[in-house]
Amino acid sequence: MSQPRQSRALVIVNTEFWSSDGGLSARRGARREAEKLSRALAQLDYKVKLMHNRTAKEMEDLYQQECGREHGDFFVSIISSHGEEGAVLGSDCRPVPLARIFRLLSPRSCPLLAETPKVFFIQACRGAALDRGVSVEAD
Repeated sequence: MSQPRQSRALVIVNTEFWSSDGGLSARRGARREAEKLSRALAQLDYKVKLMHNRTAKEMEDLYQQECGREHGDFFVSIISSHGEEGAVLGSDCRPVPLARIFRLLSPRSCPLLAETPKVFFIQACRGAALDRGVSVEAD
């Protein structure tokens, strides 16, 4: 009897940044959050790949590699990094356009994932300006 294919999750967390002009501030606490998310997904029977401090090229390569892997019912992607409008930053401070990631996983580029629902969680700023945030009321 064959085993059912296991759903996959790719979690990328960038906490340290460097570039020729000095880099960006470290993201304290992001590693711990990503590890907790990875454990929660593993408890839901996902095969989780957790990657730390990847350059823009390495991030794109990770998504390209997913196109050659067998997936179960779902694919979950979590990226936690600095960002800018429409992009997340690799640990080398280079942007990875979100549209590029979505294109890499599109049915045309990635037929193995064509019928697989894909869920993306992005935790990143979209530039230097601060927003007003939201108010939350709890009982």
